[in-house]
Amino acid sequence: MNRLCKICFFLLFFASTNVLAQLPNNIGFEKGNFDGWETSIGTRNRTAGSIDIMDPPSNPVNGRHTIFDATYNKNMLDTYGGFPVVCPNGSRYSIKLGNDNPAGKMQRVSYTFTVPKNVTRYSIIFNYAVVIEDPNHGSGEQPLFLAKVYNVSDGGYVCPSLDFSPQSGIPGFSKSERSRIPTNNGQITPVYYKDWSTAMIDLTNYAGKTIRLEFTAEDCKPNGHFGYAYLDVDEALSLKPINGNIFCSNQTQTTLIGPSGFAKYIWYIGNDKTKPGIEGQSITVPAVDGVNYLLHIVPFPDLGCEEDLYTTLQKLHDPFNLVVTPEVYGCRGIGVDLTAASVTAGSSTMKFSYYKKEGDGFEYLPNPDKVLTSGTYYIRGTNDGGCTDIVPVKIILTTPDISITQPLPVQYPTKVDLSTTFTHTAGVTYNYYTDAAGTIPMTDLNVNVSGTYYIKATSGIPCTVIVPVKVIVNPPPPYTIEAPNVFTPNGDGVNDLFKIKIDGFVSLTQLTIFNRYGQQVFTTRSIDDYWTGNRGSSPLPAGTYYWIFDGTDDYYHTKVKRSSSITIVR
Repeated sequence: MNRLCKICFFLLFFASTNVLAQLPNNIGFEKGNFDGWETSIGTRNRTAGSIDIMDPPSNPVNGRHTIFDATYNKNMLDTYGGFPVVCPNGSRYSIKLGNDNPAGKMQRVSYTFTVPKNVTRYSIIFNYAVVIEDPNHGSGEQPLFLAKVYNVSDGGYVCPSLDFSPQSGIPGFSKSERSRIPTNNGQITPVYYKDWSTAMIDLTNYAGKTIRLEFTAEDCKPNGHFGYAYLDVDEALSLKPINGNIFCSNQTQTTLIGPSGFAKYIWYIGNDKTKPGIEGQSITVPAVDGVNYLLHIVPFPDLGCEEDLYTTLQKLHDPFNLVVTPEVYGCRGIGVDLTAASVTAGSSTMKFSYYKKEGDGFEYLPNPDKVLTSGTYYIRGTNDGGCTDIVPVKIILTTPDISITQPLPVQYPTKVDLSTTFTHTAGVTYNYYTDAAGTIPMTDLNVNVSGTYYIKATSGIPCTVIVPVKVIVNPPPPYTIEAPNVFTPNGDGVNDLFKIKIDGFVSLTQLTIFNRYGQQVFTTRSIDDYWTGNRGSSPLPAGTYYWIFDGTDDYYHTKVKRSSSITIVR
């Protein structure tokens, strides 16, 4: 991709020094406003070549200088890149510079300050994420984002001035799944984004000088594509770009971590570049007080200058004990909260930050309170004395494995045992329900009624999954209900009793016999009972009587009613 358009930026500043220099007031928007910053707007001239017009400084313009607060906007994501609009490094405020309504606009924020005189290292490191449209524009007409440094004391812009434009050749872009609405000719311009990365501006040589930082987002000159930026300063981070150099007395080794987002890292022991170095953003070294290390960083093309960073291992005697649970289990779709106290239980008093590893480097974990992907993550603990360590933690997201073998159809009254429709796993409990939500439990797992039943598997974490089982029970053969029409209750042992005969699956509800006057002479609820021709203990006279059978079809659960006459012959 060599032509890129719409740009989103997040910036994170550090002052790297061996003296306790302070970052300028509100450079991180920690007041929740633009105090100390100069805001301005302008336009790009569509017909006057490269002439752009920046109006005099103004108050922040709504929609073009916007502040986001993590308290309310923590979960808000950029439309195209899908990354947070609030920098995920733990800071509260970020700003948005510009918007996605292209109209040849320019917008800028700038900050003027003096680099302290007594510093030996002073660098600005900014983290950024970029989103860009890729139209077919010529050079000089593309949208762009500029990060420039102006030497107010001596006059003139100083190196480096970073130009994030379609011609910058920034590596690591991915194509977004989203794009803006088609243009007038029906074409859809693809959108590309680059997740969090880092660049550096070294101001060490400007100690005592007044410097102005300028950040400018511009639409394309034809006015059809736009650029906007998010900026953030993390006031909570250390004023040095290398972390891990301070260790505690109980540590035998420590991990040195350089700033993320550079193309190449080379570490040298004892600041000696004549000996072979060790490549990688981080290295684990013996915890020996006073040992010096030099880190040579190489940025991606046009994203700063090569730089040497220095650090010295320092032993502290403050209590420090970082304890991290090696493995944390969670459920798919729910995730794991790495910030839960149980994950770092047993640790001494310290602050925690959370990371994921990308290639050889570490990146901030955007939402450590809800990690939805299995893998290895990292927790850094830092106490008030500056002692720090970073420890891996493995997140394992599972769902109980239950694979149903749908049972074959059966014929009523054969039953299906639901517990035999899957392979049981040790450590997993199973419950059975008649509803998909798992709220109506079953008391009998052997069923002979067609329908869908549900099995809930629960692991010890606990994680649950509910799966359906479809049971098909075919109807039995048709039933018959038979009864004699004559019987002779004379005690000779032949045809002395009247009894209903059922062949099939019907249940008797009640059998009632009446005389010809409609008077009830016999009733029973048991199919095993019989009529002797008596009313109570008194024999009834010969004649015709009438019986009514009330029952239920066991398969269809419908009412069954039959009736006929029976004649007593004496």
